Amino acid sequence: MQLYEPQRHEATSSADWNEAVARTVIARIAADAQRVFCAERLWPIHPFDISPERPSAMKPLYYGAAGVIWALDELVRRGAISTGPAYAATVAELTLRHHDDLRANAAADDYLGRELASYLMGDAGMLMLSWKLQPSSEVAAQIYSLLQQKAGDTRGVLWGAAGSMVAALLMHKMTGEARWVEIFIRHFDALWDRWTWVDEPGCWAWVAELYGDTETRLGALHGFVANAYAMVRGAHLLPIERRDAALDRIEQTLQRTALRDGGLANWPHRVGASNRAESMPLLMQFCSGAPGVVACMAGLRDGGSRPSFDALLLEAGELVWRAGPTTKFPVLCHGVVGAGYAFLKLYARTGDARWLARARAFAMHGIDRAARALEQYGQRKYSLWTGDLGLAVFLWDCVQGNAQLPTLDVF
Repeated sequence: MQLYEPQRHEATSSADWNEAVARTVIARIAADAQRVFCAERLWPIHPFDISPERPSAMKPLYYGAAGVIWALDELVRRGAISTGPAYAATVAELTLRHHDDLRANAAADDYLGRELASYLMGDAGMLMLSWKLQPSSEVAAQIYSLLQQKAGDTRGVLWGAAGSMVAALLMHKMTGEARWVEIFIRHFDALWDRWTWVDEPGCWAWVAELYGDTETRLGALHGFVANAYAMVRGAHLLPIERRDAALDRIEQTLQRTALRDGGLANWPHRVGASNRAESMPLLMQFCSGAPGVVACMAGLRDGGSRPSFDALLLEAGELVWRAGPTTKFPVLCHGVVGAGYAFLKLYARTGDARWLARARAFAMHGIDRAARALEQYGQRKYSLWTGDLGLAVFLWDCVQGNAQLPTLDVF
C-alpha cells in the first residue's frame, strides 16, 4: 500500500546536529527580522506568497506580523536571543490596520472579512498578542467577545471553534479566570453536538465546508485532528463521563481512519463523502497527514476503554522519518518544521532519545533548506507558521529538547 508520495519529499541533510550552528541560525533569523522591520510596512511579503487576497504587509498570527512578533518575543523570553526592539505599539495597531486592508482589497475581504473572530487568521490572535505585551481589561474583553463567536464552527484551529478553544485555554493559563473555561466548555458542547457518524470506516468525524468543498477532513489545521486536539488539551476541565466518551471517540476515529502497512501509518485527507472534484494526495505535513496527527495527538493517553495508542503513533512517526522532509519551504504548516515537532512530541511521550535525534536531524535539514531558499529568493519568509520564524522557534526547541507547538501549546 502506498502511504505517501515520494516525489514530494527529499533526502534528509547529512549534517550532524550542531547546537552552535543552530544557535547562530536562530540569532541570524532574529537579527534579519529586526533589521528589515519597518513601522509602516512591517515585514516584506515573500515573492512566493504574493496573491490577490494577501496584502503586501500581512498581519495575523498564522502568516503575518503578529506571528513574527510573537516568535521574536518568545525567543527573548526563553533566552534564545538577547532583548530586541519593543513591538507593543505596533501590535496595538494590527487589528485596525488589518481592517484597513480588508476595506482596500476586495479579494482580501472576501477571503478574511468574515473571519475576524478567528484565532490564527483574524483579530483574536492579534489581540491576544497585544494583551500579552500590554495586559488590559479592555483588550481582554475584546478577546472574550471574539472567542464566543465561533461556537459550532467545525473548521479546525485555523478558522473554527477549535482555534477559539485553544485561545481560551491559553488565556485561562495566563489569567486563571473562570470565564475562559466557560468559553471552552460552550465550544466543546457545540462541537459534540455536531459530531457525525461516518459509516465507512465506522467512526465519528465532523463535516465542514471550506474553500467550496464540503467533506469530513482529518487534518490538524482544518479537520478532525484540529478539533480533537482542542478537546484533548482541555479534557481535564470536563465532567469525567463526557471526557472519557470524547477521548474514546477520538482514539477510535484515529485507529479506524489510519492507513497502515508494514509497521508504518499515515492518514488520508478525508473520509466519507465529498463534493471535491478530484481526490487529494496522501500528504505528510502538519496540516494534513501523519506529522500533524502525531504532533497534536501525542497528548492523548491510554485509559478507560482505549487500548494502547503508542503503536499507532510510533508507526506514524516512523513513516515521517522514512519519508524524509517535504521539498517545500522549511516551515511549520507544511514543511520540515511541522514534521520535526512530531519527533519532539514522541520524545516527550516515550523518553526515547532516538526521536530527539531525529528532530535534530530535521532541524539541520531545515537550516540547509532555509539557506537555499534565501539564496534563491534573496529574502527570508517573515512568518511564524509559513516561514523562517517558525524554524527559529523549532531550532530552539531542539536545543532545549522542548515539545511545545507555537501558539497552540504555548502562547
